Amino acid sequence: MTFTESNLKFDFSAFETAEQYDSLDNQCAGLKIVDFVAEDSDRQYFIEVKNYANTSVDPLIQTAMDIRRQTDYRMLTDPAAAFPLEMGMKFKDSILRWLAAGGDFYKPIALLLVINPHEAMKPKARLKLIKRISGYIPAGMNIAPERYPRMNTLFFDMPTVKEVGELYGINVTVRALTSPNGGAD
Repeated sequence: MTFTESNLKFDFSAFETAEQYDSLDNQCAGLKIVDFVAEDSDRQYFIEVKNYANTSVDPLIQTAMDIRRQTDYRMLTDPAAAFPLEMGMKFKDSILRWLAAGGDFYKPIALLLVINPHEAMKPKARLKLIKRISGYIPAGMNIAPERYPRMNTLFFDMPTVKEVGELYGINVTVRALTSPNGGAD
């Protein structure tokens, strides 16, 4: 199973199930939804992707999307930005949407925020951002513990594109960039 999100191709072939969760089928008024939900033999994953890499082949030409990505990337390290709150809400809303649709949690839950290019962020800034986002992540939901025993085992990580493959078995490749004339280079 492969899916494309933000010019990155995600290969979930090592997983039991995977779906592009933010499709129109899963949209629900007022809820923010993560990009993917996947399951392997050990965990249930809720995955959000933020790709801040330049999408233009010519570094001198910036698309409107590139400019927006640069603005969004600056929000990652701005203490006043609402990014951590938005990510916490997106993970919480996705879990609630999963439950409302009849989903179950029989495995520990991993919440992954994959940021590209993560390497541009200094380690200290990365740890601060992880800590800020963690403050908004549901630490555990005591919803019918006899039915959902794993709801209290939420785990949050913010791996790089490279780390998500090494740590979680999700292979990610960058799709071919498009040139200003619209063709792939």
